[in-house]
Amino acid sequence: MRAASRYDDRGREPLPEHLAEARALHAIAHLLDDYPGITNTMVAGRLGLVLHTAANELSNGRALPIHLRNAVRGLANALREDMQPPPEDLHATP
Repeated sequence: MRAASRYDDRGREPLPEHLAEARALHAIAHLLDDYPGITNTMVAGRLGLVLHTAANELSNGRALPIHLRNAVRGLANALREDMQPPPEDLHATP
């Protein structure tokens, strides 16, 4: 008999809010590909990998440990805030 693997099956059916969070994490990770705020492409790639991996776990119905989930959320929020233009730039006319 072979040992069970956590990848043999999906977790429980993901909740809609987990799917929405996963989509947001994927979106932020994709934005890192062209983001000039992180000049080291290796660092940007690793940050994106962390976000994609967390998103994949959530969208497959697997819970993240709360301290890890909070860390990923904090990272995503910090990146999102850094990527957004300041409010005065949103209303500037060219």
